[in-house]
Order: sequence, then C-alpha cells, then structure tokens
Amino acid sequence: MKKESIAHKYIHYKESDFLTDSYFQEWVYTPTADSEHFWQEVIHAVPQQKEAIENARRYLKSITFATHTPSDEEVEASWQQHFQAIQATLSQPAPAAKVRFISRRTLFRVAAVVAGLVLITGTYLFIYNNNEQLIASTGYGEMRKVTLPDGSQVDLNANSKITYRKNWQQGNDREVWLEGEALFNVSHINKDTNHIKAGEKFLVHTKDLTVSVLGTVFDIRQRRRKTEVVLQSGKIKLHFSSGKEPDIIMEPGQLVAYNDIEKKLITSGTSPEKFSAWKEQKLILQDPKVNDILLYLEDNFGKKIIMENKALSNRTVNGPILISSLDDALFVLSTVLNTEIIKRDTNTIVLRDRQTR
Repeated sequence: MKKESIAHKYIHYKESDFLTDSYFQEWVYTPTADSEHFWQEVIHAVPQQKEAIENARRYLKSITFATHTPSDEEVEASWQQHFQAIQATLSQPAPAAKVRFISRRTLFRVAAVVAGLVLITGTYLFIYNNNEQLIASTGYGEMRKVTLPDGSQVDLNANSKITYRKNWQQGNDREVWLEGEALFNVSHINKDTNHIKAGEKFLVHTKDLTVSVLGTVFDIRQRRRKTEVVLQSGKIKLHFSSGKEPDIIMEPGQLVAYNDIEKKLITSGTSPEKFSAWKEQKLILQDPKVNDILLYLEDNFGKKIIMENKALSNRTVNGPILISSLDDALFVLSTVLNTEIIKRDTNTIVLRDRQTR
C-alpha cells in the first residue's frame, strides 16, 4: 500500500478504531515480519497517530488470561424485567344543573359548602403534588446523570431505573428506589455522621436491602437477584429486607454482596474506582470469569450472548474491557478467546471457536 493510501486510511482513526481493526489485532497478538513492517510504515506515514497506536497496542496487550483457573460456580441465568404499572384516572362529567331561583339563606349555605370543597380540593392537590413520583431510567447501552430534589447526583448505568418523590420536604427522609446500577453522590445535611437526626437520612431501597446514607459516595449494583454495594467515601448502613442478617456499617473501600437465591452474604475489600469504572465506559471486574463479563454485557446491552465452548466460560481474564459499545467489547473478547462472533438473530449472539484453516 502506498504512503498516500496509508495516510488517507488511518489519519482519522481513533484508538477505538485501531482496537477493532482486524489487521491491527493480528499484529498485536500474532506479529509477523510483514505486519511489523506495515505498521511501522503507518507510523511513518501518519506520525501524529503514533500515540494512539501505542495506546491501543498497550491496551490489547493488557488483556490476558489469568494464570489460575477459578472454581466452577453455578450462575443464575434468569432474567427479570420490571414494568411500571400506570393507572389512568377517569373523570365523569357532572350532570346538567336545573335552573331555579333560590333564597339568600340557601346561597350562604351553598357558598359554605363550596368553600369547604375548595379547601378539601386544595389540600388534596397539595398532598398529591408533594407525593408525586418521578421516574428516571436508561435503556440498553445508555448512561444518564440525574439531579435529585436536594441536589444529590446520581449516575445511572444502562438498563437501570430510580423512582423518587417530586418534592422532598424538610424534616422527612429522602428516599430513592433503585433497579439496576447507580453511583450516588449524596449532598450533606449533617456532617456529623454519628448523630443523624430524624429527617436527615438518605435512603436507597433495593429488593433485598436498604442503604442508609449521610453525605457519601457509593455504588449499588442490583442484577440477577444479587445486590452489591461499594462505598467510596463517607459512611453508610445496610439494613436487609429479610430481617435475618444483622445491619452492617460500611467503611470506604468495602464491598458487600448479597445473593437472594442462596441467601448468602459476602463482605470483602475492593477498589471503588475499579467497581465504578463503568462511568468511564470501562468494565473492570474483580477476578472476572469470561461468563461474568458476558452476563454484565447482557444486562447492559440487552442481548443474549452464548459461549459455545463452556471451558472458556470459566477462564479468568485480566485487564479492562471497553464497553463504549457491545461490538467493540465483543471484538476484543473474541480476539483474546480466538472465537468468531456469530449473530444468530437480532437478540442472540454466539461466540464460537474460530476454525483453523
């Protein structure tokens, strides 16, 4: 390929473009004299792309199989989809009034009744407006930042939903209901976490537990009947819905995972930044098996992903996986695993061992 052609093709490439270029992948993983010569020509033709090429090359090199094989574990594969039930309120037209003359006394009585109805209606509307529920949600492959009524920030991961009241009154607990995964940055009311007064709590409810918060940053992931909480800073208390587990006061850098199927509670240390790397469109799980990565991609992109070679499913992979798009993530994985990507239909993807020729 001529120098002009090389420059024209690669001058506008980004790091993600190099990552998904099949010839670039071959050069990184199975270099030959020809491929080495070609990519050196690319660097010579478009020197401004040298940094992007080196970054992409280092990234691919960082993704490797771990040296140990983890123990086999059964993973629940049931998929739950939650729908919001909406109840329509139907109003009936009032019957036509008959015209007739009425006395002044009757007018005063009617006015009193109307005033009472106005007072009752106004009270109802005040209560309704203050209890109106708001829903913020994301679709597959989508992330969203939400500002709550008190100024607290929520980063909502893909395929997730939070529900909260439109107005939060002073003196009442601030409550949020979560399905999916979100990173919470909660506003301070009282900086003294040892003396939380009534009405100063920030509560996040999931199916299995409630997180009681005051001025802190934490990540909750609730998927496939498993809830994981990681505390970045501050102080939170976990209260379990089953009532069988004791409350837990979490410290920064701590991970608490509860499995609703096995009723099993696990507490361990972790890197909060890695757990929340999804904000930067990266997936960094702790000692992840290939199967764990595929399940995460299923939850976030809404596709069924099947690994035909079950032995590969239990292999552990080191290094971050880019999740800016499902295609990019699967392309990198398939290269590491030496598999082909087969799209069986619009909702099903199969990873099959690559046939040697």
